[in-house]
Amino acid sequence: MDRTLKNRSLSICLFLVISLLMLSCDNKEADDVKSYFTISPENLALDFEATGGTNFYTVNSDKTIQVISDKPDWCKAVLTNVSFDNLKIAVSENKEFQERKATVTISNGLEKRTIRITQQGVHPVLTVDKNNVFIQFGKPEFTLDVDANIPFHFELPEWVTEKGGNEWREGKKTYAFMLSELPDELLIREGSIMIKSTNESIQIQPVAISITQKAVTKIIAHRGYWQTPNYPQNSLASFRRAIDLGIYGSEMDVYITTDGVVVLNHDATINGINVENSIYDDLKNIKLSNGEPITTLRDCIILAKERNTVKLVIEIKPHSTTTNENRAVDAVVQLVEEHGITHLVDYISFSQNICKRLIAKNPKNRVAYLNGNLTPDALYNDRYWGLDYSSSVLKSNTSWVKRAQNLGITTNVWTVNSTEDFEFFISMGVNFITTDYPQNLKQLLTTYK
Repeated sequence: MDRTLKNRSLSICLFLVISLLMLSCDNKEADDVKSYFTISPENLALDFEATGGTNFYTVNSDKTIQVISDKPDWCKAVLTNVSFDNLKIAVSENKEFQERKATVTISNGLEKRTIRITQQGVHPVLTVDKNNVFIQFGKPEFTLDVDANIPFHFELPEWVTEKGGNEWREGKKTYAFMLSELPDELLIREGSIMIKSTNESIQIQPVAISITQKAVTKIIAHRGYWQTPNYPQNSLASFRRAIDLGIYGSEMDVYITTDGVVVLNHDATINGINVENSIYDDLKNIKLSNGEPITTLRDCIILAKERNTVKLVIEIKPHSTTTNENRAVDAVVQLVEEHGITHLVDYISFSQNICKRLIAKNPKNRVAYLNGNLTPDALYNDRYWGLDYSSSVLKSNTSWVKRAQNLGITTNVWTVNSTEDFEFFISMGVNFITTDYPQNLKQLLTTYK
């Protein structure tokens, strides 16, 4: 019986050993069929241009796969039943300027993988066809061809304005501008036009265009436009003809009578009568060569105010006494101010006393000195508006024009009548040329481009 019990115990032990071995094999097989989840390629970060595009992955798992995009309106993820490239990620065009991001989550129920998508925004475009503008001859206007896909605006110098029809439009468009008239005292002015995005969140550099406006030499008719019969010097007819020519101004010479009438005449005497020592009644019946009576400044002022285009360049002649010069200055300024045409009058004289009195009466009076013996710096220190020197003086002192420009003083040259001299002083850069032949100078200037 002991033997039988012993055999039974051995059988039970053997059974247990075999059972353990079989269980171990079953666990090994279970490990061999473990769950799998793979994505290829392994790079799970995608970058797209603003135009959009597609990308593919191959996803495999022994479990059911789910794919979800958190931005399905523009980033779509589609899983198909093919064995290769079965996950398609499609990104639509980004029409905004900011980049955008999305994530695509892939799950088999046990694990998750995330693909991160970044799409660039539209590249902002803002270009212009030129980086500088130069205006001198012709109409004071210009255009810019701007190509842009962003709204923008112009920042302009105060002397530049936009013309009508300059509203923004996407793509390439021509924008038009005009310039105000260059002030008489300026030979040149410079500034910058800035083109800037109206949306500060759009990162793009402003575009800068430099602009330069240079004065065209202006024409002054010497004693009116008189180089034909029936238009005597310093006559109302010659002044009217200068206005009709459409030039800057007409120069005229004036004296004052003992009774305070300011009349036009180049010399101190007319028909043997000394103007400053006579009363107006002694002169009023004197006829010019075209039958006109001697012209008064009042007549010219009335005409200048009526036409409101051409300036009176009034040369107050040196008189025999300081008292008479002062009377002449006071009478001339009073006439000008009474008629409200200060903006239409420039004053010139050979007499420093006359010039200084004009400046003292009103520092805004445009006063230029004629005698040629003062440097630009001396004129600047005495608050002159300009120098008005003979051609011989400026040819002998060629640096004075440039120096005057640097000081902000205008420059006029007299009396220039040949084409050669016209061209010489235009190239020198003078503001004004006084000539007996204004029509010839005007014609010459039309040939400059």
